Amino acid sequence: MKTLPSSRSRSIKLISILLIVATLLSGCSLVSPQSVAEVTPTPEPVAAIVEQPTEAPTATPEPTATPTPAPQNRSQTSGRVIPEGTPSKVFIMSIDNADGAKPQTSLMQADIVYEFLVEQTITRFQALFNDTYPLYAGPLRSTRYYFIDLAHEWDCMYLHEGYVVLEAPYKRSPSKLISLYLPSGDFKGYSSNFSLKKSGYGDFETKNGYKFRAPEAGRDDVHALYYRVAALVNKYFTEYESKVCERFSFMENVSYADGKAFTKVSLPFDNSSDPNWIQFTYDPSTNRLLRSESGKPFMTRTLNEDGTSYTEEQMNVQNLIVQYTNYGSIKGDEKHRRTCELIGTGKCDYFINGQHVTGTWSRPTADDYTQYLLDDGSLVILEPGNTWIAVHPADQPATIE
Repeated sequence: MKTLPSSRSRSIKLISILLIVATLLSGCSLVSPQSVAEVTPTPEPVAAIVEQPTEAPTATPEPTATPTPAPQNRSQTSGRVIPEGTPSKVFIMSIDNADGAKPQTSLMQADIVYEFLVEQTITRFQALFNDTYPLYAGPLRSTRYYFIDLAHEWDCMYLHEGYVVLEAPYKRSPSKLISLYLPSGDFKGYSSNFSLKKSGYGDFETKNGYKFRAPEAGRDDVHALYYRVAALVNKYFTEYESKVCERFSFMENVSYADGKAFTKVSLPFDNSSDPNWIQFTYDPSTNRLLRSESGKPFMTRTLNEDGTSYTEEQMNVQNLIVQYTNYGSIKGDEKHRRTCELIGTGKCDYFINGQHVTGTWSRPTADDYTQYLLDDGSLVILEPGNTWIAVHPADQPATIE
């Protein structure tokens, strides 16, 4: 007969079993207090970072910028480098271009020559002198209201012979607009009968008059009036200086990346019977533009040092600007005089160093000056030298070859 365990023995066994079960359910082991303390985990090894050399980025090609002239003290009319402090004393003359007036005198000494339509298919020049003044120039002729608008923007001395004041909106009072306006007719206190027997062209002090007529074969009196330019500037400009304005920039050997080569520019100037009436031909050997009219070289006279003789040469310029504007006719005018808008904006063709580029002109108000701009809005950059500005009808573009 088996002996049953006592109640004490059963109790001890039951307690032992419960402790084991509790341990298993809690997931904890019966270890010493030191073994249950949190242990800082050992960090995993980090791989070394090796910087790779950065390749230089490929530069994005930039568009060719407009040339930038180096800062220099330049004439505002020709771009020639001049000494600091050289005053600008601009003198503009209205010069005849009727057939009986050719060849004209001293156009090659002008820094800028503007050419305008005046009547039907007759043009007239506004010759601008600033760097040098010829002993005399001409033949002188009458002005137009838009010539006065031109003179006003240059803040200059202006000379013409004759002027008809029109009704509004073409009415202009030259003496109210121009700083040093020289009225037509005789100059008070001086004889208009100039004579070389009394003194030379370059004698600025003598009271020998400032104008003279020099008729010659094929030239009537109306086309034979001349004025002593240097003497007039010496007498009347005194200390006055013309305001300097940046109409264009200048730089030697200027070149345009987008410029197109050309050989000839034809300007009809509203001459429907001859679209090639006025032409400029580029001569690469001299880097000059030669002017022709009606198929013949346009000749001009250049004086010697004392003005007693001259040489004839074909008119030639460094730069050509074709400024397109709106012309009209004055209703009921027996002379068929033109209207011409010089206030506003319009297109331009530029011909510089054998290259043709395009742009615009802008003159917002009569008190502003004209700026000549490229298509990107920057000032056009001309080659230093003389410039011809053909103020041409906008509805008849130039023919470019």
